[in-house]
Amino acid sequence: MRQRPEQSSGIITVERDKVIWHNEDLVFVTFSLSDIAVIGENTNSNGPWFDDWFLTFVTKDGNWFNIPWYADNIEELTKILCDRFQPDLNVSYLTNSTQWNSIVRHPSGLKGINLFVLTPTKNYKKPRTFFDKILSIVGIGNFDKTKDIHLSDEVKNELRNTSR
Repeated sequence: MRQRPEQSSGIITVERDKVIWHNEDLVFVTFSLSDIAVIGENTNSNGPWFDDWFLTFVTKDGNWFNIPWYADNIEELTKILCDRFQPDLNVSYLTNSTQWNSIVRHPSGLKGINLFVLTPTKNYKKPRTFFDKILSIVGIGNFDKTKDIHLSDEVKNELRNTSR
């Protein structure tokens, strides 16, 4: 497990069926394990100074929540997930990823497929030439590389099947 002791990524508490990711006085996320339909993980390029590696929970109603792998008590949570869902949820498949990536871990029928898809926003304007790319890197120019994050079609189908 990668550790970043100089920064806090919050604390995970599990009370019966409820998972709570919080700081000392602020609750970031709370959900019930019984509401979980899909478990995955995702990474982004925000590291090493910010959280960039997450365990992701998709509930039966299509909402999703990220909890950083760096959060305190992640081992307790992954042990519970292994006991309840499947035995390898304590091992990350995206440990060395430094760019955007996402995969499904549970249910096993979807294991390894994309959890999310990125779609360009309506204002998306990608730098095309070498000169455009240089301008974009230094923050000059009118380039919008913003993308929306959506659940993949396979995950959406799983949610439809789960709700039946």
